[in-house]
Amino acid sequence: MLQTALKNARTPILLMGAGAVVLATIVATSISLSVQTAERSKQIVASRALRSAASEEMQTLLDAETGQRGYLLTGQREYLLPFQTARDRARSVLNRLEKLAAADPRIEKRVGELRPIAEDKLDELQSTVELFTAGRRADAMEVVNSGHGKAMMDAARSLLNTITDESEARVQDQLNALNRSVLMLRSLTVAGGVAIAIFVSFAIILLLRAVRDAVRARVTVEKLNATLEERVQNRTAALTQANDEIQRFAYIVSHDLRSPLVNVMGFTSELEVGTATLQKYFEAGDPAAADAAKEAACRDLPEAVKFIRSSTAKMDRLINAILKLSREGRRDLMPERIDLGKVFDAITASLAHQISETETKVEIAPDLPVLQTDRLAIEQIFGNIIDNALKYLQPGRPGHLTISSHEARGFVRISIADNGRGIAEHDLERVFELFRRAGKQDRAGEGIGLAHVRALVRRLGGDVTVRSKIGEGSEFRVLLPRILPKEQSAPS
Repeated sequence: MLQTALKNARTPILLMGAGAVVLATIVATSISLSVQTAERSKQIVASRALRSAASEEMQTLLDAETGQRGYLLTGQREYLLPFQTARDRARSVLNRLEKLAAADPRIEKRVGELRPIAEDKLDELQSTVELFTAGRRADAMEVVNSGHGKAMMDAARSLLNTITDESEARVQDQLNALNRSVLMLRSLTVAGGVAIAIFVSFAIILLLRAVRDAVRARVTVEKLNATLEERVQNRTAALTQANDEIQRFAYIVSHDLRSPLVNVMGFTSELEVGTATLQKYFEAGDPAAADAAKEAACRDLPEAVKFIRSSTAKMDRLINAILKLSREGRRDLMPERIDLGKVFDAITASLAHQISETETKVEIAPDLPVLQTDRLAIEQIFGNIIDNALKYLQPGRPGHLTISSHEARGFVRISIADNGRGIAEHDLERVFELFRRAGKQDRAGEGIGLAHVRALVRRLGGDVTVRSKIGEGSEFRVLLPRILPKEQSAPS
């Protein structure tokens, strides 16, 4: 009988070994993709810095030319200070541009071509100022009218625009690569999770059969029940403590993505421990080990499978959240005329049931402005904020929601104030982080709503902030341009 049990145990052990190989592949691929993501993020930052330096150099050359023209036209020396400041800054920015371009031979070549042109332009500006200062106005104007300075400025502008475009193309390439990495990780995780679940399911079935035949002759059900509850409680406490530790240190997206894998690895160890317990029992033939063997087959291994399935499902949710944000970042914005008053009327109508249940009074200012922006983004932004306001009202107190606006310098600030629970001061910025939630966790959610809101608002060229006091309520302020800038319409 013992030899039969040992023979039956070999197959589930092999199946669990195959599951461990699949898991190791997932972990190795995840680590590799994380390293690639970090490297691509550095490249994106460098490309954006290069693009910013190119724009700054163009603006500085224009400032220098403006100061020179002002001095030549008016003769007033107060124009010299802006000219001199811009002239010195142009050389400083050009030096910085050369350092940033060193990593890309193609852009480095462009900057090398720009150097003599920019220097020539600055020298031309300096020479006209010196001629004018020396009283040789006609000579200074002759230099200006020769067209040489304009040709240099046109050439510099062309090169700087090319550098800016190439830097933007590099940023887009890296973003596309990041999206491909996320899709690859998601596919691998789902496939690996399914494979592990299949391997472990077959292993459990075979192990249960083997253990059932061996345990019937050696131990009673009463003895198993006498020790089972204590062991389950101890293991549950250990797992709870491990999960709390993971949550305490999970403060960036990369760790949130690894956390489910860590859980999967931990419960695979449980499978290995259970397998070792069974193997020890079958090899030693010790009746005293039958309790532990049956417990491993009937309790530990099914529990491990359950948690492995839960962890892979969590990873899928997190990856889907990242993909959702990624898709929003790549979607072309479609500007159209939007009446904010009608938008808020539609949102409150769709949430009429929640408003009625919470006895919430909603006050919408009658003079809300009209924007030229993307409708879908606007509906998602304010829909999320109002839904959160209704979700986190103070229990036992009727809700009060106030929506107003203020316009200034081409921007509109929309204020959404509530009398809900409020947010602690140290969590005011944290609530906008991906997968982060604040306060009492008694509402369903993954912590992506406000992160999505901030991403959309910034995509529209604005910003979102929050002011709050515990027990008094919160006020979300969304600052948006009245007209969506053209550069915001393309995917970022």
